[in-house]
Amino acid sequence: MFKGIFDFKNQNINLNFYVLLPVFGFIILGLVVLSSTSDLSNLASSFYKQVLWILIGSFLFFIVQYVRIQFLYDYSYIFYVLLLLIISSTVLFAPRIAGAKSWFNFGGIFLQPSEFGKILYVLCMSRFFTDNKNSKNLSVYLFIILGLLFLPIILILKQPDLGTAMVYVSIILPMLFWSGLKVKNIFLLVSPIITIIATYDIFYFYIWMIFFLIIIIISRYDIYMIITNFIINVVCGISSSYLWYEVLKPHQRNRLSTFIDPLGDPLGTGYQLIQSIISIGSGGFWGKGWGEGTQTHLKFLPVRDTDFILSVMSEELGFFSIFILVVLLAVFVYWCILFSFKIDNSYASIVLVGLSSILFMHTIINLSVISGLLPVTGLPAPFISYGGSFMLTCCIIIGLINNIINNYL
Repeated sequence: MFKGIFDFKNQNINLNFYVLLPVFGFIILGLVVLSSTSDLSNLASSFYKQVLWILIGSFLFFIVQYVRIQFLYDYSYIFYVLLLLIISSTVLFAPRIAGAKSWFNFGGIFLQPSEFGKILYVLCMSRFFTDNKNSKNLSVYLFIILGLLFLPIILILKQPDLGTAMVYVSIILPMLFWSGLKVKNIFLLVSPIITIIATYDIFYFYIWMIFFLIIIIISRYDIYMIITNFIINVVCGISSSYLWYEVLKPHQRNRLSTFIDPLGDPLGTGYQLIQSIISIGSGGFWGKGWGEGTQTHLKFLPVRDTDFILSVMSEELGFFSIFILVVLLAVFVYWCILFSFKIDNSYASIVLVGLSSILFMHTIINLSVISGLLPVTGLPAPFISYGGSFMLTCCIIIGLINNIINNYL
């Protein structure tokens, strides 16, 4: 079996610095900020632990260079079953930590299976898109996509982990577009989510449903597609109350309410967001200086090493550091897309888009959360936030990206 996974003789092993240099930039930014928030005299601090995770991740990066992408294609659907099993195991057996059953404790080392599951998810969906991109039955094709998409998301919401669920939803969109699915068909897949959101206000719900009906009519779908998708969206609208009260946990509902009105509970559910915005604003363009962040070091800002580390970076290193971060992200995405264009293998190309989308969406969602553009949710910034599971996941992702570029160009 292992001979099928690895090829130690024929794999091309080169470091593609077009992709790796932005990653090095992320890691440096992360270590600079963590060195400010951590006690450097304590070897058990977040900074030294992060260095250890980076070293382990670097080892995994080189191991992944020998993985055969064809093996990943052949076993993609088995990986999907494995994904469902590992997420189900966390729901059933993982201890509840910080209100969620997302981590397993292995002798003091906490690992989050849903982080590694994102890779399995991309591998499976990439094969499905590759094998069925010329499907004649659009209705069945879209229905299967929805099924494959929502099965792991439902399980993740049961943990509950709204942030990870958001990533699973968001990375599917660029993969769909890259696989050749028309924008109007992607619109059909996204419309139920928009419908659920629109039900927050009955006026906007009616406006949205009218707009949706007009769009699917002028898109010249057959009457079956129009009726089916209209009914699906109506059902989603009706079921939104059930989703709100039965699926979402109280703290998740509070976070969504706080997103709409962060000042409604400034010392409670709105506290994190308000302190984050204060941190970002007080840093200005150049920042207060390394180790000089008052919101950080006076401990007004919570979870400063993980979910809100970019708020710390903004306060101490200023908006300039956020600008550098965005530039590094843009360079990384640019080269990943360019290489995806050049790769002839459809599966490898879609996997490359999917893997790069994980890192892109994580960064964009994290930036949106700390600035109040999205509800507060626990989602780390790639290579910057402290965290073992996510650091190892990111290193494996970069390893696979480098592997694909070396062996399919």
